[in-house]
Amino acid sequence: MKYNAPEAKIREVLDACADCGSCRDFMETCLVFPELYRLYDKEQETGSAITSRELRQLTDLCNFCALCPCHDIRAKIIQAKTEFINRDGLPLNIRFLENPDQLGRICGIFPRVLNRIFQTPLTAQPLKKIMGIHEKRNIPVIPEKDFPSQVKKQGLFAVKKGKHKKAALFAGCTGRYFFPDVPKAAIDVLEYNNIEVYYPKQKCCGMPAMLEGDQQTALSDAEFNIDYLFQAVEAGYDIICSCPTCGYMLKKVLKEGAYYSDQYQKWVQADETHIKLPLFSAANSKTDSKTDSQENQFQMLSKSIYKNLLKDNGIFSALDPLKRISVADHTFDLGEYLLNLYNKNEMNMDFGHLPIQGAYYPPCHMREQNMGRPYQELMNKIPEIKIKPVESTFYCCGIAGIMGFKKDFYQASLDMGTPLMEKIKEINPEKLITDCLSCRIQFQHMLCYEVVHPIEIIKESYNRFSCMKNS
Repeated sequence: MKYNAPEAKIREVLDACADCGSCRDFMETCLVFPELYRLYDKEQETGSAITSRELRQLTDLCNFCALCPCHDIRAKIIQAKTEFINRDGLPLNIRFLENPDQLGRICGIFPRVLNRIFQTPLTAQPLKKIMGIHEKRNIPVIPEKDFPSQVKKQGLFAVKKGKHKKAALFAGCTGRYFFPDVPKAAIDVLEYNNIEVYYPKQKCCGMPAMLEGDQQTALSDAEFNIDYLFQAVEAGYDIICSCPTCGYMLKKVLKEGAYYSDQYQKWVQADETHIKLPLFSAANSKTDSKTDSQENQFQMLSKSIYKNLLKDNGIFSALDPLKRISVADHTFDLGEYLLNLYNKNEMNMDFGHLPIQGAYYPPCHMREQNMGRPYQELMNKIPEIKIKPVESTFYCCGIAGIMGFKKDFYQASLDMGTPLMEKIKEINPEKLITDCLSCRIQFQHMLCYEVVHPIEIIKESYNRFSCMKNS
């Protein structure tokens, strides 16, 4: 059967994966591969070609959790979804949901009214139906003031001169508009460690739009962020992400392919016969063990062999590759940044006693950044705290950002998250701790535990020490 462009792209994925067993361990967590194998087996057994509709539905199952080991496979799935959207269009309700920055701004205008509407089933159901949200999905309580409004008078909106440690906070949409206590805690902890904080202009990181196949919106958001974040880097700031998805986007996704670009190859003075690639990248390894000589080491690949394979041709290739690399190489997860301070004996260790029994879940997009478990290491240094990690490569909460709100993905999101929820119930913690605020929404929906961000735990410990010192 001859397929059109989007169907052909996802068919490439199906054919590549059908005879490969690398992802069979992810069958309970990933929705794509069980369906992929089912479609392939059905085709082999019956001789009936997989339909265009089935291929389209297959792309909709990917939530870009980044757990699968083949980067090109998930990239091709997103490319196929993008081509489907370019051809068939994007429903208006999805266009609304995929922009949490815009959604948060709107919710912030009338928080009390919208809270009353969403918390009352009689009024919530018709509005959810219009928005394409599943009727059973709980909506987080909208705060009276969002994060930008709360910090407006703190002098965080201007770049400061000087050579002292400076951090530009990228707070993430969910933190900015639904859980402002998290980015506020991030600022408090950074300032407690004598880090000057700057809050640059920022939009959504672009992950939700990219995940829905809306390349135009994802590219527009990314370009806006890259421009302002690059200015911050040029002014001497490190970029700090309190949201692991935003960090994954800035450090990994936006940079993909940038080293293959003509601009980068010219910048590193590659010759006409080779592609010159760095052996070490600051965004891939933030350890302080690298030397300057290591950072300047390159591998040389023959252009005649690799020029058609190694290209900067992804969704974000239209953006300046040197800016993408610079931003990525200066972006840190907040926990990662604090642990680096600790490892250099530069972190304030005035932790007060916190007699808490907690369970810590490291989210998918944090694991993909290859930085270990920085928050877990830091929290273990707090006196009296007992943290039980919920560790497994295969655990995922299932919400997949906005996908878990959609009426056609809601049940799948619960099914995907059930193994993780059962494990947490076994631990039965006093507090459930996770870096990801989308995971928090899912945990609050499926479980009955108090859910907090690890930076809130660290802030509380600092506060306990201050109270004890002043008493």
